[in-house]
Amino acid sequence: MESYQEFGSFLADFRKEQSIRALTAVIVKDGEIVWEQALGTSDDEGDVPATMDTTFGIASVTKPIAATAILAEADKGGLYLDWLLANDSRWADFCGWFSTSGIPFGGGGKDSDGTTIEPVDCERKLSLSDSLNMRVNGAAGSAFVYNPMTYARIDRAIAGAGGRPLRAIVRDNVLKKAGMENVALGWHDPDGGSALRLLAPPFTVQEDGRDIKASHSDDDFRAAAGIRASARHIAQFDIALDSGKLLSPEWMGQIFSDDKLPPRGDYRWGWFVQDWQSKRLFWHSGWEPDRYSAIYLKIPEQKLTLILLANNESLWWSNALSAAEIQKSPVVAKFLKGFVGP
Repeated sequence: MESYQEFGSFLADFRKEQSIRALTAVIVKDGEIVWEQALGTSDDEGDVPATMDTTFGIASVTKPIAATAILAEADKGGLYLDWLLANDSRWADFCGWFSTSGIPFGGGGKDSDGTTIEPVDCERKLSLSDSLNMRVNGAAGSAFVYNPMTYARIDRAIAGAGGRPLRAIVRDNVLKKAGMENVALGWHDPDGGSALRLLAPPFTVQEDGRDIKASHSDDDFRAAAGIRASARHIAQFDIALDSGKLLSPEWMGQIFSDDKLPPRGDYRWGWFVQDWQSKRLFWHSGWEPDRYSAIYLKIPEQKLTLILLANNESLWWSNALSAAEIQKSPVVAKFLKGFVGP
């Protein structure tokens, strides 16, 4: 097995090779943070060292956090998972455009590996469950297709059906229960504390390897993205989730089951799921093009979690839309080899 020091040295080299200004990492084992590392600087002048309190845009790592909060809200009777996306008054116009667009997970097309992607079927009565399980493309019950744009409409459907604002659902059902303070649920979060003050600015890497400071996205909080948090914050979520503070045993069993998977993996309730060398992996990546990237990987069998945040897109490895293949990430491949093994 690899030592934490060896893995940290690998990350330090990776950060320099990929021109990442700020990179933070956490490993959770048996419900505790057993190792963490902050590398680089969190400002454009290189004067402010990154720390474990440095926050980042976590992009799509927002999805499992938002999904957990939504499932908890459903258990309390605050919403229903069969609510239709069409409860959003703008859904019909959006879906009409989206399903005929040139976007592969909208109008259909080919995945990066040549797999056919079916278009979104606007005639289907698509529900919150369909979106949370990435089952909005093609026939009902078909294989998943990663579809961040319909996932981003979840909060609109909840609001349209009379549910609470998503920001309140996530703060009450996850952040407060997990003790996650100074987390911003989007730019306009009045309760975000110091999250924006501690935010590492995003950078875009040029073809010659130089980087330039990027502008911040003006997108606010959605179920699909928008949280600004630290790697420690995500570790707090992970520990609270595994300790049973956030979801019922029934939901935990349904999500983190060891049932047989399709050959290309699956997506369920905010998580990619795949098997790797007899180990079941649950994970999510985060990719905000030209700005931020993130990795959140769980191996429940070993009670082991890896969390990585960066302020450029270099943690992203171009995962296919219709397959779960986190082992293709060079950082995760190193981690799997060193800490999980065959």
